[in-house]
Amino acid sequence: MFYLTEFFKSLGESLIRGFFFFLFTCLLAFGFTHRAWITDTLSKLTPDKMVNPYFVAVVDSSVTSTKVKAIVAKLPGVLSITEETKKNKSKLNVLLSQLGEGYSIDSELLNFKSLKIVLKPTLSPESLQFVRDQVVRIAGREQITATDVKYPEVTNVMKAHPFYVFIEKAGDWGVLGILALCWVISFWLCYDIFRSRGYIIEKFQRRKLVAAKSLATGLAGVIGLFVAMGILNGTLRILDLMALVMIVSVFWTFSMQFWKWKPTI
Repeated sequence: MFYLTEFFKSLGESLIRGFFFFLFTCLLAFGFTHRAWITDTLSKLTPDKMVNPYFVAVVDSSVTSTKVKAIVAKLPGVLSITEETKKNKSKLNVLLSQLGEGYSIDSELLNFKSLKIVLKPTLSPESLQFVRDQVVRIAGREQITATDVKYPEVTNVMKAHPFYVFIEKAGDWGVLGILALCWVISFWLCYDIFRSRGYIIEKFQRRKLVAAKSLATGLAGVIGLFVAMGILNGTLRILDLMALVMIVSVFWTFSMQFWKWKPTI
């Protein structure tokens, strides 16, 4: 209990540095004991999962669009169905006017209805294709034409962003690498605090390796807490735990060296 108390007293010597060291210690321990959760979370942050995919179905006049909309709305994964007939007809008329007076389209061909069907982004590519095929089957393959499932144009812009490029390439280990780097920096910023307090206690209370034991007790307590959470949540992996212990142990060994007085900044 003495060394655990000393661990938190050392953090309190500098509230800002102590806070960030404790914070990144918790984040690092959480990351390595819950890597599966991080992987699942990153998969939901992809642009394809953050925007709503859709496809457009064009049905001829022989099909009752209201009936089709009522049936399609009951399909799993369908968020909304909007009719864009007027909008698409306007685009077609603009195109014809640009082509000139010599071009015309039979009025029967203009007698169509356009439905934009928006789907849930959590659906897999196979599920998205299944919903599209069901819409075609419901309306009749001879009476409907459906586009492929598409994503809004903003998706391509998001994919080009450095953040999403990094997530796609580095994945969960990239996130853990950043957490490890932040933890190392915060550790070195608090290094002098533990060293100075440990030196004083060793001189006046005849204890040895106070800083090393304080750090070991505090870090072991935090890691033990998140290990228990990882076991309960089913996310703990032995290799991940070994990597966590290795990272912490390598830098903790610096506290085992011979200590000399150095005042805190």
